[in-house]
Amino acid sequence: MENTTVQEVLATIEQKSGFYFTYNLEQVKVTRKVTVNFKDKTVPEMLDELFAKENIHYVINDKHIALYKGNDKQATLQAKINIKGVVTDKNGEPIPGANIIEKGNPTNGTITDVDGNYTLSVSGNSVLVASYIGYNRIEIQVKDRSVVDITLSEDTQALEEVVVVGYSTQKKVNLTGSVSTVNFEEMSSRPVTDASQALSGASPGLQIMQSSGQPNAESFSYNIRGVGTLNSSSPLILVDGMEQSISMVNPSDIANVSILKDAASCAIYGNRGANGVILITTKNGTEGKISVTYDGTVSYNEPFKIVHTISDYVQYMKLMNESSNNLGNSDMFSQSSIDLWEAAKADPNGISASGYPNYVAYPNTDWWDEIYTKQWMQKHTISLNGKEKKTGYSMSFSYIDNPGIMKNTGYNRYMGRVNLYSDITDWLRVGTRTSGNVTDQEVSVTSYNGSSHINSMNTEKMVPCIYPYYDGKYGAPEGPEEDPQSHNGLWDNVLNGFDKYSQLYTEWYAQVKFLKYFTYNFDFYYQDLRRERKVSDASVGKFSFSKGAYSTGADDPSTLYTRMYYTRTNRTKLNHLLNYNQSFGVHDVSAMIGYEEETYGYRETNVSKLGLTDAAVNDLDAATTPYSTAGYGTEYAARSVFGRANYAYKSRYLLEFNLRYDGSSRFSPDYRWGAFPSFSAGWRMNEESWLKPVQWLTNLKLRASWGKLGNNAIGNYDWQSVYSAANYSTGQALTSGIAITSIANAALTWEETAVTNVGLDFGFFDNKLNGNIDVYNKLTTGILYTPDMYMVMGNATAPKANIAEVTNRGVELELGWRDNIGKDFSYSIKGQFSFNKNFVSKYKGKLEKGWNEEHTEYSTNIGDVSTGSTTRVIEGHQINEFYLPNVYNGNGSYFNADGTVNINGGPKDGMIRTENDMQWLQAMQAAGYTFQPYNNIAKNALWYGEYIYADANGDGIYGNSYDSEFQGTSTTPKYNFGIQASANWKDFDLSMTWGGSAGFSIYYYGRARNSSETTYGYAIPDAVADDHYFYDPENPSDPRTNLSSKQPRLVNVSGAQSSASSSLHLEKGNFIKLRNLTLGYTMPKSISKKFYVERLRVYASGENLFAITGFSGMDPEMRVSMGYSTMRQYAFGINLTF
Repeated sequence: MENTTVQEVLATIEQKSGFYFTYNLEQVKVTRKVTVNFKDKTVPEMLDELFAKENIHYVINDKHIALYKGNDKQATLQAKINIKGVVTDKNGEPIPGANIIEKGNPTNGTITDVDGNYTLSVSGNSVLVASYIGYNRIEIQVKDRSVVDITLSEDTQALEEVVVVGYSTQKKVNLTGSVSTVNFEEMSSRPVTDASQALSGASPGLQIMQSSGQPNAESFSYNIRGVGTLNSSSPLILVDGMEQSISMVNPSDIANVSILKDAASCAIYGNRGANGVILITTKNGTEGKISVTYDGTVSYNEPFKIVHTISDYVQYMKLMNESSNNLGNSDMFSQSSIDLWEAAKADPNGISASGYPNYVAYPNTDWWDEIYTKQWMQKHTISLNGKEKKTGYSMSFSYIDNPGIMKNTGYNRYMGRVNLYSDITDWLRVGTRTSGNVTDQEVSVTSYNGSSHINSMNTEKMVPCIYPYYDGKYGAPEGPEEDPQSHNGLWDNVLNGFDKYSQLYTEWYAQVKFLKYFTYNFDFYYQDLRRERKVSDASVGKFSFSKGAYSTGADDPSTLYTRMYYTRTNRTKLNHLLNYNQSFGVHDVSAMIGYEEETYGYRETNVSKLGLTDAAVNDLDAATTPYSTAGYGTEYAARSVFGRANYAYKSRYLLEFNLRYDGSSRFSPDYRWGAFPSFSAGWRMNEESWLKPVQWLTNLKLRASWGKLGNNAIGNYDWQSVYSAANYSTGQALTSGIAITSIANAALTWEETAVTNVGLDFGFFDNKLNGNIDVYNKLTTGILYTPDMYMVMGNATAPKANIAEVTNRGVELELGWRDNIGKDFSYSIKGQFSFNKNFVSKYKGKLEKGWNEEHTEYSTNIGDVSTGSTTRVIEGHQINEFYLPNVYNGNGSYFNADGTVNINGGPKDGMIRTENDMQWLQAMQAAGYTFQPYNNIAKNALWYGEYIYADANGDGIYGNSYDSEFQGTSTTPKYNFGIQASANWKDFDLSMTWGGSAGFSIYYYGRARNSSETTYGYAIPDAVADDHYFYDPENPSDPRTNLSSKQPRLVNVSGAQSSASSSLHLEKGNFIKLRNLTLGYTMPKSISKKFYVERLRVYASGENLFAITGFSGMDPEMRVSMGYSTMRQYAFGINLTF
């Protein structure tokens, strides 16, 4: 080695010998130039030659060599100790290549080996600095320890973080659009069967609401930045590039999720991006050894909330009598029936005359405890991941047994996925991503016809005097005066058959790298979804246990139906992408151009036959009489050309341009194509020289974008006339033919959404504190909508037209903090908040209403300029804003000083409660005022315990159609928010997720739910039974008197005064839920490896635990009066990695 420095010589010795050196730079002149010949020499001989004239000595201890000057040996060695340790991540996985240096002595350092091990010689009171790309830097005091293990936490806000965007990935630091990301692997402990549950509340601007808990029909709705159209507002959801339902993706397979929210990020998807885009990326094979993972979860599931009805039949009969008496009518149930039930209740285990126990013959059934059950659900997943030489793979298989919480509504699901790629050469990669699932669903009235059966009379008519099931028999109504058509909820749910779903998704791709800066990608996607359902009627009678005989016999098989239903959906997509990426000094340029074409087809066949010889033999061939045959098909195709260009100067000033040119078969040839551009820019302010000295500032980026997006979410043939079968009158006979049922509009074209967005990304204190804020304006024009049409046009449906505009404006905020306290404790907290204001900015004209100049005639054009009834679409208001009369709100003064009635002096809350209220009401009627819907004061009309409504237009008629007013709210939340928090202490981890929505309302009113109306044969809700108004002016001392209840009096009538549509039944839906709470423990690797387990973690988790809300119904997230309850889950799980 000639004319080289001492430092370079020492480094060469370290590299070739395995020794490492420590020394004092003030003593050893490592910049000195030397010429040495070390051929065939030992290390000591090399050092003797190197320092022969420098008075430098050395001490060798194992592989450590300490250099010192003169007699300074003791001072040099005294402070040095040999330490070793293992560097791992939070899951206990080793981190190879991590840097370990002694703080203040940058020349004394090392890196970890493939197993994360390191050794280093340092002074006993020194501080180690450990770092690795993608992880937070950490400092650890040695404190004279010989073993110092280090755990690094991931830096999820690292500047090099890569984010999935349209057709590619980008460094997060270079993004100019509004994109949120969710690391799904952090949610692996949640007992969810649908990934939508885990996404709710995880990203600002993304609103996910669940309207049902029914297995395989959870009915999740998705909105990104509000509702921007009068058609479907659901975002485009792509799983590895293929359109797919989130519900059909195994949550265990998901690696990460990107939510594209503004035009800059969505424009590359053109006609599909107007409502935002959700990109789901599944796991792929990664470098490292092969890993086999088992995830097992069992969860105990129960209804989130049930609105119970009366289970005490004596109470039920008395309340039904009360509701009849309140109208001046006689009792509906006799005292002898009441006495009979009271006697049986006093001796429930006694034997009735029919030979059955009293509790069976004279039941008091809580039906909601019968149709809902608490069940154990289980999910098991085995996955294989790894990469060998040039081939990477990720495979998984899952089994889910979800029995549901209502009988006969569960399913078994089998899910598999194979992600495989191989680098054939340095320039060619080929691969596939293929997944599929099979779902075997039980058949019931809820799964066959949907949750509407829970909403309708089947459950409304479940009265307490029916015993559900005993001794192999379904019970019938036992009350002597009870409606014989009252329902047994279990009997209603008996059907024969099966429901099978089979789904296949596959992608085949190739990537070619050429000319250094270019890549070409080819992708072909295919989707095949099939459903096969068979349903046949069951022949089961209903038995009266009090009479000891069947009250309703089994149906004759000749009256039974059997049905077969088939659907098949096919989708193909073809992509060609050409990418270019090159740097010219401080200039970074990239570009992409692509072509895409897509086809979609759907077929449905439905066949029914009548007449079985035996209910157990129910194939179509076993039925005698054809009853109905139906079927149809629909198709759709699209082609697109698109491109993107990016430019960055010094990675400081960022520009991006996107353009997509789309053609859709949903429009006529002359209006088929649309162009959708976007422009965006970013400024990384923290890269400016004048901000460099600000040590606490890690990241500061300003973003701005504008773009135009499209939407074609209409029927496949809406631009054409549609014909259906019809009958014509020819002379005295009817002749079969066809007729137009929908009028054509060949000028139909795209909805267009223009979005302006300004955002700021920030990070402080090494990104411990980080977040972003976005402000946006989104205007959708040319909205495709079907207007009303005058009856003179016949029965045909009006053609769709581009007639409306909707504006959404809002702000989104995300803020997070992540830190460590000492070596063993780390924690993080992140919150999201979004506000969105939605209103129709153009529709059919402005609302005009008011009196003429003479104040003799009041008029309104609301029927001409709006659509709807109690909710309406109209300019200047939210989409489907509630339009209802308000409840009267008086001041309680009743009369003026001169004795005349004061129109504003009535009851403060609008209910006629007291005799003073009634005197005022009678005086108002005598003065010529009327109160709708009943115009007279009587027991069977407007009476004590009823509400009256405000006279908004001042015409003297309280509660007529002119008195409806916009309520300033709809079922769409204005505010959405979420909080995620986690903490790790040694081997324990704790996490929780909160989510909620506010600024929306639910119209909650229905029989057997919260209505004060009673109906013969229908249930009465507990809440109404326990607290409702009662006052009998003929018997004021009646013990049932209740003047303070907000619930009206009970009345046995349909269409009572207080049942009219009004703001009385409008409740705020605001809520916040503890969506998940998880506690986990990871076994130390030193123990788990004894069992040949790389990692073992056990956990307990709760899902949907509770909600803080003022809503009196079921789950406010469902936004319905009644339905299949969402689930509360208590789960236990284990993660094993081998």
